[in-house]
This record gives sequence, C-alpha cells and structure tokens, in this order.
Amino acid sequence: MRDIMWLALITVVGLSGAACGPDEYRPLAENEAVVIRVYGYNVPIVRDGVDYLGEAEAYVTKVDVSGASGVRDPGDGEYLPDRFVVSNGVEEAELACYWWHDSHPEDNLIAAKCRGYLKQAEPGRAIRARFNDLDGWEIVMPELSELTSPEPESVFSVGAGEDLVLAWEPLGKDDLMRWSIGPVSFDEPGPCLDDVSWDDSSGEVDDTGSFTVPEGSYPTGLPAEGCQAFVRLSRGRDGTIDPAAPTGVMFGMQVYKMRMTLKP
Repeated sequence: MRDIMWLALITVVGLSGAACGPDEYRPLAENEAVVIRVYGYNVPIVRDGVDYLGEAEAYVTKVDVSGASGVRDPGDGEYLPDRFVVSNGVEEAELACYWWHDSHPEDNLIAAKCRGYLKQAEPGRAIRARFNDLDGWEIVMPELSELTSPEPESVFSVGAGEDLVLAWEPLGKDDLMRWSIGPVSFDEPGPCLDDVSWDDSSGEVDDTGSFTVPEGSYPTGLPAEGCQAFVRLSRGRDGTIDPAAPTGVMFGMQVYKMRMTLKP
C-alpha cells in the first residue's frame, strides 16, 4: 500500500465539552501489531522552512492480512482515535495521519500512515514513542555509515563499463543494511523524474564495507546531460516495544545520502 497516494489529512480532534465523550482507547487485538519506525538523516528534510534530521512513521497492521495497515476505527464515539507520539528527550512530535485508498476493506482498519518530524535523531540518541496509552516503545538510534566511495558531486557513466562501488567502514553488527539510488527530488517534474526508471535501484547489502552496484540495477532512460541523484546507505536495527502490546515493531534507521551525477 506504500505506493498509493495519500488522499486527505486525518484531523484528530478531541471531544472536549462533550458530556459523554469517550475516555479510553480501543484495546489492541491479538492479531493487531503496532509498527513505529524512526529515521535519522545526515541531510535535513525541510518542512515549512524548518530543518528536520529525524522522521517517524507509524501505523497499525493486521498480522493475518498481508499488506493491511492504518489506524483503527474508533467506532461511533465509543473510543478515542489512535494516536502516535515520538520524543527525543528534547522535543515531542505528535504524528499526523493521512488517509489513502483502502485496498483491504475487510481488515476493519482506516487505511492510513502517520508521520511526524524531529529536529534531532542522531546516532546514539534514545527515541521514545507512545501509542495511545502505551508508552514503553524505545530505540537507540544506530550509527551513521558514511560512504567513502563514490566521492560527493562525482560523475558516473552507467554505460562506460566501469563499476560503481559503494564503500564504508563496516561495524560487524547484525544490522539491516540497505542501499538505493534515486532522484534528488520527487517534487520537480522533468526528464529525470518523468522519463527515468529508478525502480530497480535499491536493495539489501551485507555490512562488509564494500558493495558493487549490479549493472542491472542502474536507472534506465537517463538523458544525455545526466541526472542529479542521491546515493543512500542505510543502517537499521530493532528497539523494544511496550510489554503490554501483543506484538509490534520499534525500528530505527540512520540514512546517509550523497549527491552525484549519473550519465548514460
């Protein structure tokens, strides 16, 4: 469901002043899992003129319905709506939830993903999260693995017969490592977004300190003048979930990205 466009902002409003409003959250069912992911970046995300180095996303999923995610229906005023909050010890952010097309109407979830931003999410920082009244979610952000190759602002020709090698300092830990190559912006139309296919330019990688991008993973359809691209190397690991939750995920990932130019 991640590739479906968000359709509308779910505005979560309290029922202050209502004499018989709900005062409790819907309990988690045994087949419901809460997923909270926190990302740290070396290059900030800019939102409304503010630089953020951390981003959080969260949702509820049904473990017996593949691909289903969202927030639970609060019923006819029976329960408070689901709520996610993350904190880095300095600031706190409540995640805003966005509707999208519901591909799994049978799961009784309102199809959505909730997202928020933090100014700080650097390696070693403890990020705590709260889902409704469960506040025992925590992740200590992992290390940032900086790329030592290729060099920033370098130019690489995908058809020249040379290898594009990603290099970094390995840590020897059992972390989830991912690499990707993509456009610097998904918001600016043009040939690098409209005509180039980046679909195969990502994958998992072992923490060996070196990885050669497979030739079949290069973006296709590059214009003669080339495209500005971000090369990303990510390191992630699991944290702890609230003991009262039947199951779930608390996950932290540091994302290093570097700009370069790709030519045919």
